[in-house]
Amino acid sequence: MANQDLLKLGRVTAGSGGDFTIFPGGTTSNSFIRFTGQFQDGSTTVTVTAPNASYYGIEYIRPGFLLRKTGQGFTDNLTEVVSVNVGNNTIEILDAATADSTGTTVVRINKGLTFVQSGSLVTPSGYPIWKYTSVTGSQDSEYNTDYSKWAALVPLALTSSVSATVSTVYGVYDISEITDRISDDLSSFYISASVAYPEPAAYTPSSGVTNIAITETTLTSSIAPLFHGGDISVLEGLGFAAAQNQIVQFISQNSGSSGGSVVTFPFTGSAQITGSLAVTGSSTFLKDTDRADDFFLIQSASFTALKSTDKGVITFGDFTSLPTAVDGGFAYSGSNFYAGIGDS
Repeated sequence: MANQDLLKLGRVTAGSGGDFTIFPGGTTSNSFIRFTGQFQDGSTTVTVTAPNASYYGIEYIRPGFLLRKTGQGFTDNLTEVVSVNVGNNTIEILDAATADSTGTTVVRINKGLTFVQSGSLVTPSGYPIWKYTSVTGSQDSEYNTDYSKWAALVPLALTSSVSATVSTVYGVYDISEITDRISDDLSSFYISASVAYPEPAAYTPSSGVTNIAITETTLTSSIAPLFHGGDISVLEGLGFAAAQNQIVQFISQNSGSSGGSVVTFPFTGSAQITGSLAVTGSSTFLKDTDRADDFFLIQSASFTALKSTDKGVITFGDFTSLPTAVDGGFAYSGSNFYAGIGDS
């Protein structure tokens, strides 16, 4: 369970029987998943006739991964994985094969997703003891939305040179799925980029590092804490990785065209305002296309005086008794409209 007073923090590294390896997504590497695949002309089904024991199996494939096979007419020899049936040893792909063939087939991780193999958990000295049993990925079946998410803080590298770590460039990733709970202190898992922490276009987690940081995030905003990297023996910059994104976004949203601070309304979703709201300039209200209810209401206490339906029809509230007439005013009551007209 999440402890919001003290967010759990640790280092993931080699040790305790683990072979710590990072398999980053969005690269041209063919070192993650390989097998012998059978293709049939005109079919989008690939049958796995034999696994390759030196690589990971098809149970680690996720929709969106890229299957690579030459001689099948795929653009750049790549096609997207749509689904996997581990029991039947079959893979559904986006594009149909153009020839009957059987041979070595490679599957690559798509950009934005990375696999962390056999990471050994080390917690700070004197820190309250916690284990991998506390960690659930946001896509795991046992994940509870009432608890905090978990994040991995990793040094980044260019996708063109994944083992060459780029100094001062760090990424924050959701721990999306625990694939192997090898022991309380040893696990393999997928980490994924998110809307809050997008992955830079030219970058991916570095495969050349020997450790990364793992942390519980805040319950309400899923923000990773600030910490001193040296306390858990990771790169100092990892302790500021989360703030790097959050501060830049905050300054961007709260700076005017001249660079000065301005009051903004940077909300997406619902917002409740207590007091008055003044709008300088034009204002446009747009209804979400997937909303089927009323989207604009003017209410006084529990009485809706005016509203716009999802079809754009303006509707007046039905007064049970007419209010005091106001010049130029309109009121609706008992299936009748009333207009306030001044004496002439």
